[in-house]
Amino acid sequence: MRKYRDVLAQVLHLAVIVAICVAAMFGVYAVLGRFDGKVLLGGLIGGGIAIAHFLFLSITIARALDRAREEKNAARVQLSLQASTGIRLLFIAVVLVLLFRADICDPVAALIPLLIAQFALKFIDLLRSGKGEDKP
Repeated sequence: MRKYRDVLAQVLHLAVIVAICVAAMFGVYAVLGRFDGKVLLGGLIGGGIAIAHFLFLSITIARALDRAREEKNAARVQLSLQASTGIRLLFIAVVLVLLFRADICDPVAALIPLLIAQFALKFIDLLRSGKGEDKP
């Protein structure tokens, strides 16, 4: 159960950083006079997708590590991880394309949180390695 607590703590750290950065993005849009409902929806959807993606990725990896210890078949576990990643990214791409084609949200406002999440993860990893914590 501890590993899931660690996963949730990491997701919480990511969520806080993404929320702060998305709020800053909304501020930039407001200063530029371009803030509207589509930007709001795009930021919320993009941030939600980024956080959900990291949550599912973390849970998938934790479960795969458990299976690898039990089965002793690393190749099968690695293939499972690759398939899971491909399916998850394809699902995200399809959802985003549908949202953009339906003109439901601002595409840039939806994509920026996904990029922010990647930089936030690098930043969190840098902080953890600076403190000497072990990586999961």
